[in-house]
Amino acid sequence: MRMKGFMKKGIVAAVIASMTATMLAGCGNNNTQNQSPTKQEGNTTTQTKANGDTQPAGTDKPYDGVTLKWALTDNAASGEETQKMVALIKEKTGINVEFSITPTSAAGEIDKVLVSLMAGDDIDILGRTPIQLEEFYNAGVLAPLDELAANVSYDMETVYSGAAVKFDGQTYALPAERDIWLTYYNKKVFDDAGIPYPEAEGWTWEKYVETAQKLNDADKGVWGSFIGNDAVHSYMYATQSGVNPYKADGTSNFDDPAFAKSMEWFFSLGNDLKIQPSSVEVASGTYPYNSFMIGDNIGLYVCGGWVASTLTTLEKYPRDWQAGILPMPYPEGSEPSSLVIDSCYAVPATSSNKGAAFEAIKCIAEYKYTLGYGRIPAKTLTEEEARSYIEETLVPMFAHDGITTEDFMAGWFDSSRNYISEKIVGTADTVINQIVTEESLMYGQGAKSLEDTMSSIKSRADEAIKEAQAE
Repeated sequence: MRMKGFMKKGIVAAVIASMTATMLAGCGNNNTQNQSPTKQEGNTTTQTKANGDTQPAGTDKPYDGVTLKWALTDNAASGEETQKMVALIKEKTGINVEFSITPTSAAGEIDKVLVSLMAGDDIDILGRTPIQLEEFYNAGVLAPLDELAANVSYDMETVYSGAAVKFDGQTYALPAERDIWLTYYNKKVFDDAGIPYPEAEGWTWEKYVETAQKLNDADKGVWGSFIGNDAVHSYMYATQSGVNPYKADGTSNFDDPAFAKSMEWFFSLGNDLKIQPSSVEVASGTYPYNSFMIGDNIGLYVCGGWVASTLTTLEKYPRDWQAGILPMPYPEGSEPSSLVIDSCYAVPATSSNKGAAFEAIKCIAEYKYTLGYGRIPAKTLTEEEARSYIEETLVPMFAHDGITTEDFMAGWFDSSRNYISEKIVGTADTVINQIVTEESLMYGQGAKSLEDTMSSIKSRADEAIKEAQAE
């Protein structure tokens, strides 16, 4: 089993003049194409959908009054953003949402929601990343969305620019928001060093390293760069260069020299060039993941878009310096690219009202970004829509830092940029990501040679793929 697509183009499509009103319709679309004839239930005329759901006819809120269950942890369910989303679902669709509260699974444990679904519990809404959803798909507990979308003439490919989650050719989840990696920089560090702020145009990894070297000042305790020890960092240079982690025959591609080069390059930043803390220093906890936000001595920081939200919480991370943002760097000679991970919503196979559940997740996917929390939508926005959202929502949120509309357009809404999954996606991907984590840290901390590391990753990954295919 393979997920659709290794690399996909940017979020913001050019204005799609031919997009129909039906495609753009909101959560309460009631197009009656592909429906079976109506039937009578008491005094109310209803229509029976192909998936078995029954709904009133002749209304723009066909599931008005239906109650669905959304699987969430207690903290997530009580959160302000979730509560606003529930109210918005009710406003636009008439659907009531209750919560199926499930504890967070401990490290190494099977997802507790997955356990519930495998036991047959009636749950209607599920939110996870594409890689997490793959586990649910393999367990057979997800409902395909293609027929549900066809019932209401909803063009998922167009609305989400091909980013809807597919397994084996069928669609199983709609992406609601994107976490797109950025380069963050401390303007004070640049000012103190007398170095101009970097520009988005041509912002490559080579320029990143060159800039970090200029900023680095060991005597003052200033690091030019900070990037954590996550496994993705060890292969991002290769994947951004367009090298697929899988071969055409389905085996892993870690014997491609690009992956060894990527591994060596990343760990050299701290271990050899010393423009950032070494792998050992990061692993020891001396420099935690939030070092950029809590200190004032790091010039450049590359991480997911979630960091941006922490910059607005000055109560939690007080600072007297301003931050700037740039797109994620990319390898020189390659097309501009950024890593991304989507937050997606699916309908479990156990749902007793899949039609209503599809309307609800469609509403989340299309409107969650409008709630005022700085989310980056996965749905396709025209440039005009993107600029309007940035100016009305994002720019005011980042007033302390003076981040501009053009900064956000370049970092998060560049239609010419490739957006690549931050994690390896494909057969046995969860296991492979864990293998890379283990092996890369051994190399980064000097416990294993580069040759042995890559050989071990290759053999272990191939074995994991073989086992997955045999299941």
